[in-house]
Amino acid sequence: MRRRQMMFALPALLLAACGGPDHVAAPAPAYNDTDVMFLQMLLAHHEPAAKLLALGEKQGTRPEVRAVAGELAAGQASETDTIRERLTAWGQPLVSTAHAGAHEEHGGLPLLDDAELLRLAGLSGAEFDSTFLTMLVGHQHGAVELARMETAGGLDPDTKELATRTDETVRAQIQKLLRMIA
Repeated sequence: MRRRQMMFALPALLLAACGGPDHVAAPAPAYNDTDVMFLQMLLAHHEPAAKLLALGEKQGTRPEVRAVAGELAAGQASETDTIRERLTAWGQPLVSTAHAGAHEEHGGLPLLDDAELLRLAGLSGAEFDSTFLTMLVGHQHGAVELARMETAGGLDPDTKELATRTDETVRAQIQKLLRMIA
């Protein structure tokens, strides 16, 4: 009789240990189109900024200009990894598949283009520093706009937290950059 009880008890134990029929799976993370769009647009926003920051590190005349470029580049690289991981985990593309003008109602944020970066690369001295800082301030403003779009309409708590942190830190960075220009 004892052997028969063990025969029935063993499968029940295995089922319980493996998350059998009574196991409730954790709900999938909830996100919406705004979360996806925010991450895709922020990723697109970071790509030209990386080129801009590399120029600042390389060609900045003032040590504080080179330092701020390096600091922002490091922070942005880490954030880019987080964005890529999140989009990949959600099974979403890293680049929006919507048509080019689809995000205009959300700010249609202009990106730094190669012509602007090439013009900046041709500058030197104080003119480079001033132009670099001015371009960076304008570019960083775009990140604030993206973050505010996410906090207003996003659903995923981690992505909303990233947006809140982005809004706060980038606004502080802009203030620092403006003081450096003056």
